Amino acid sequence: MGLAIDDDPPHVWHQEVVDSGHPPGYDGVVNDYFLVHTTAFQPRGAMSDEELAAENMTGLRWWRLAEIVGYDGPDVFSPRDLGSPLSALIAFGLPTGTVRLGL
Repeated sequence: MGLAIDDDPPHVWHQEVVDSGHPPGYDGVVNDYFLVHTTAFQPRGAMSDEELAAENMTGLRWWRLAEIVGYDGPDVFSPRDLGSPLSALIAFGLPTGTVRLGL
């Protein structure tokens, strides 16, 4: 069960990455990003802690824009430079069309 929404949210970003660095059997990834306005809630999906660990996920949390822009730790965002398009979205609102993103 996911977040229930009444209308289709705006499709703000699209990302396609094809390269040889993906696990065997996969040649790339396609990500689509939508803007969904909702009230605050504790992030917690339907997966157990064990299922999350099997996917190499150690936790779920909200990030502030400044934390994303200033992050220099070992983990990566998708897209890697999430701070730039997210800053533009917050500063200028919805783009006129879906923005294509790189890695």
